[in-house]
Amino acid sequence: MDNAMRDKVWAGGEGYDRYIQAELNSFRKNAWKHQLGQHFPEGASLDILDVGTGPGFFACILSEEGHKVTGIDRSEGMLAHARKNAEALGVSPTFLQMDVNALDFDDETFDAIVLRNVSWTLEHPEKVYTEFRRVLKQGGILLIYDANWHAHFYDEELLKKVRARERRFFEKYGREEIVATENKEYLATCPMTRRHRPDWDKELLTNLGFKVSIHEDVGADVYEEWEKDLYGESPLFEIKAVREVAPEGEQNMHKYWQVRSETFGFSERREDLESIGARFARYLPEGPLKILDVGTGTGIIAASLALLGYDVTGVDLCSNMIEKAKENVASLGLDNIEFYCTSAGDLPFEDDTFDVVVNRNLTWALPEPEKTFLQWRRVLKPRGLLIYQDGNHYYYKHNETALQNREHLKEIRGEYHPSKLAGPDFDYSLCDDTAATMPMAMVYRPYEWDDVVLPKLGFHIIAEEISRPQELLRFEIGKGASTGFMIVAINGKEFLE
Repeated sequence: MDNAMRDKVWAGGEGYDRYIQAELNSFRKNAWKHQLGQHFPEGASLDILDVGTGPGFFACILSEEGHKVTGIDRSEGMLAHARKNAEALGVSPTFLQMDVNALDFDDETFDAIVLRNVSWTLEHPEKVYTEFRRVLKQGGILLIYDANWHAHFYDEELLKKVRARERRFFEKYGREEIVATENKEYLATCPMTRRHRPDWDKELLTNLGFKVSIHEDVGADVYEEWEKDLYGESPLFEIKAVREVAPEGEQNMHKYWQVRSETFGFSERREDLESIGARFARYLPEGPLKILDVGTGTGIIAASLALLGYDVTGVDLCSNMIEKAKENVASLGLDNIEFYCTSAGDLPFEDDTFDVVVNRNLTWALPEPEKTFLQWRRVLKPRGLLIYQDGNHYYYKHNETALQNREHLKEIRGEYHPSKLAGPDFDYSLCDDTAATMPMAMVYRPYEWDDVVLPKLGFHIIAEEISRPQELLRFEIGKGASTGFMIVAINGKEFLE
């Protein structure tokens, strides 16, 4: 279904507006205020995003409670009803026409995100939930209210129960109501209608770094009796997901790389990209592969592998890096890369999704390396490959010999950092000081960590390339301030389970 057809489904909203106005004039208004408010700090005025606001019910009642609410909806018709309802109640939430698949907000903008009967309509729920995480402040709350709407069209026994409820409803209330009209073309674009919820949501949100709790039947408290009778086979559930506070090191790295993204390099020369891709491709099996590039940065590894024809997904903690990566791959005419803004250890993908996970110069920056490597193992298929390049970049903070090597290199080439792209006044201290506290900076790799820990995590190392530090060439030209290495490992979880 194209966007025009999807927009047509939700264009006007007159019937939905009548339902919302009935809610605003019944006990349900205060019932919903209580249901939502119990999750917010008492007396607080929060910045709240109401996703798929429709005729503005949540936006209006939360504004009445003193919160600063932004309601978004793709349908201008829905927003017209929302503005009318807000004016009638004397409240002033901000209403914006916006596609939930492309949230135009800065990182960590909102204290809370709320949505009702919206998530089942999402075409790309994994990406949308990842965006919720991005725009939500650390410690912020995501509240999802929904039901397994339309699931009965994929379950014959459930369909019989729904139709029986409709018949009993007619006998009791004297009017015919259909729980849902079967629009197969539209429902085909809504994968949530075919998933077991809310368990599916809980697993995804947990993988994204949320602390999740479920209320299985909120309708018992906020529904009219007729709604309970009609919708009983699809109980309205509540998902409360609190974004966990990231480790201090991750927060510092986010700040640093958001700024550094403006000057971080990317080569558009195909020969450069082909050389990088070939370095990884030496270990890849033949045939089509689905590859995850973790810590994609400006997209150079993702682009180099996409040029070889692989299906690539790139993730990065920093939204500025993601935007740069999108620009870079677009300039190359590549359309086989998807990008998600999330941290290396908070991945929105199902188990056994990828054939290969790759990264370069990332693992040294992991505040919780074992936890992150286990996430990579989770999303890798059995016997999938993990390939990463890295170096002992900050080992000099803990080792005298490494420090001497670094100082020697400065004597030879006049600088510590190999690139002048950031300019002479660029402040590296936030990165350098934070890196010194990271677990990977404190050990001599790969011998003291990778070789020891990877087998314990279920990986079998099949190749290990080492490049030595301080290689002195003719005419006193040096390269390398620290040991560099490349690890290739097979995911052996099939042997552990």
